[in-house]
Amino acid sequence: MRKNTLWYIALISLTAGLGSLAVGDFSLPLSDGNDTDQYEYVGYFFNKNLMLWPLPHLNLFNTQTFYPYGINQVFLDWGFERDYWYALCYRLFDGPGPYLQFYYVYSLLVTAVGTFALIEPRFGQLKAFILGLIVSVFNFYALWKFPVHMNVCVDHWTVLCMVATYRLLLDVLDRRTISLSFLLVWVWLHLQVLGQELGYVAGYALTLTTLTMPVLVGTLFRQFSVPGRWPLLVRDYIVVQWKHQSMLILGCLIIIALSAWLYLPLTMQIAITAWQFDFGVVPELRAWSHPVRLLIPHLPGFHTFDFDYKPYLRDTFESYAQGSPGLYLVVLAGIGWWQIRRRVGLWLPGVLMLLLCLLYHPVLLPTLKLFPWFSFNRHGGRSSLIYPILLGMLAIWVTPPRRLPGQVVVGLLVVLMGAEWYTGYSQRLRMPVNLASESLIQYCDLVKKQPGVAVLDWPFCTIGADGVGAKEGLCPYYDQQNAVFTFRRFYDKNGVGQYFGRLHPDQIQPFLRDGWPRLLKPGYSFTDQDWQFLDSFLRTNNFAGINLYPDLLTPEQATAFYRRYGNPIAETRFPAAGRVVFIPLSRK
Repeated sequence: MRKNTLWYIALISLTAGLGSLAVGDFSLPLSDGNDTDQYEYVGYFFNKNLMLWPLPHLNLFNTQTFYPYGINQVFLDWGFERDYWYALCYRLFDGPGPYLQFYYVYSLLVTAVGTFALIEPRFGQLKAFILGLIVSVFNFYALWKFPVHMNVCVDHWTVLCMVATYRLLLDVLDRRTISLSFLLVWVWLHLQVLGQELGYVAGYALTLTTLTMPVLVGTLFRQFSVPGRWPLLVRDYIVVQWKHQSMLILGCLIIIALSAWLYLPLTMQIAITAWQFDFGVVPELRAWSHPVRLLIPHLPGFHTFDFDYKPYLRDTFESYAQGSPGLYLVVLAGIGWWQIRRRVGLWLPGVLMLLLCLLYHPVLLPTLKLFPWFSFNRHGGRSSLIYPILLGMLAIWVTPPRRLPGQVVVGLLVVLMGAEWYTGYSQRLRMPVNLASESLIQYCDLVKKQPGVAVLDWPFCTIGADGVGAKEGLCPYYDQQNAVFTFRRFYDKNGVGQYFGRLHPDQIQPFLRDGWPRLLKPGYSFTDQDWQFLDSFLRTNNFAGINLYPDLLTPEQATAFYRRYGNPIAETRFPAAGRVVFIPLSRK
């Protein structure tokens, strides 16, 4: 550790500095009126509905949204470690704050430092340092996913679990003595990954372990080919290890127990509840990423913001760096694979996993759905998150060439690496991170003080990313309003609408039964019967007031609401949704 002190200082400083620059602003909560708000909201919901004793569990079915009908909230974008973090900060600092910005930088630091610690003993300081940067701040797909898709940009435990699995495989193949503490840390990492998004992040670590286990078991069987001696060998191994590092082993067992308590019950609750829904009636999105994107360099004129490859590849493009970890890394991985090509056990699990990810199509070739944790994975491009790890574990085998032509090639690759690092990262700095405004926070604080348990957003939006609710007319202004329900994290009252990553058709039936699509139709003028229905709905269910969105209504519609319920007492702008005014109902 002491010999690496300067390397750690440099890595921590560089990662924290570059990560903080990418975040940009740590003053207010994140908000863009779109997916960014979803992850803060999940933390808020987690805080309100988590019960820790005797085992952590969530109150999933409630009327906090879809009010007053109720909804099973299982299809929120869970990330349990992130949600524990947000809930703790929410309680400590009494409300929302810039908690996820700090969490993201923490994630980058754990990724970089942990990778260095795992790799350095086998490959040296320089390679470990570079790989630590590649899988953290220069993982451009993840970097560009912050903050809009924070569920797939926070991957620190998944990265470390994959790297530790590879390190274990390497040590076993090389017949090295493996400490019991390392094995326990490896087990612990498999529990830690459950604190991250299961279907798009943690599942990759579990997949690599699943593919690696046959190689590990086969190798150990060859090395210890007399099964009758296994119990004695295991006993002697544990006795020796306990003698030399008992306190370290005890510490590992404690953190394993803690992580199991924090994450296993919640994971089982969400998985079991989600699998009860049959989505066979909902068409699967054909969201896939062409494998050729692997060869796209992060260079001016070639990267995916300068050149549109979609018309040629005919795939589903979602964000910058999708499928493109960097051409330099692909070439280095190819060279590294060639140099270890005869050690099949060393590269087979990682290469097989890479192929499963590259070929994945949710409908035509659902390779990843061989594994239960990918049951709800609906976008093949999101495997881009782990390409730097899989390719990096091949590239790390590249040895310095002795001859001039090889040295020239390596030199060119180093230049290409620097150019791609600069291009991918500097472009990210040009994209501002959006925050909630002071005006929005003051507006919500006033709403929070009003008597009543709920607020009606009008119009409201009830929809799933799988399309449920769209054709039924329950979200006529999706682009503007898919995130307005998340602002209840500031005013802490129930809401009627909500966006989910997945929504089952059965869950919107109460809205259809009561005729909401007709009332939500753009430009629709309420009849006397409609007003009577709305009056009764608001009065019976103890609504505090109405968030009215004048920019989404005709002047006649807005005037009709003012005439019916009175003039607004506050006004602000919600990101994407535009102007919003609050009409209190307590005076009625």
